[in-house]
Amino acid sequence: MEALLRRIVRTLAGWPVVGRLVRILVALIRLPEHNDRQHRFATEQLPALLHTMSDLNARTLAVLQDPENLAQSLPVTLRGLTRELAELRTRLERLERQLGQ
Repeated sequence: MEALLRRIVRTLAGWPVVGRLVRILVALIRLPEHNDRQHRFATEQLPALLHTMSDLNARTLAVLQDPENLAQSLPVTLRGLTRELAELRTRLERLERQLGQ
């Protein structure tokens, strides 16, 4: 039933005068859903995005102000990345063995 209704609305939307009224009606029907989505974005996702950008900016400024700290922390970071890479390789080997069986 819903597919039939959509097909009829799409057909009517192509007509010159009636189509404009149909498009306006569809927009009015979708308006509450759009407003809810926009409200959710503004209250949930946008603050998290701004917080992440602010945190990244603060970290970047800290690195730029203290290049010696970056040089000292680089080996620690490389060791951590090497550990994570080794862990991922063992996981991959385990998955390949499971797929082979």
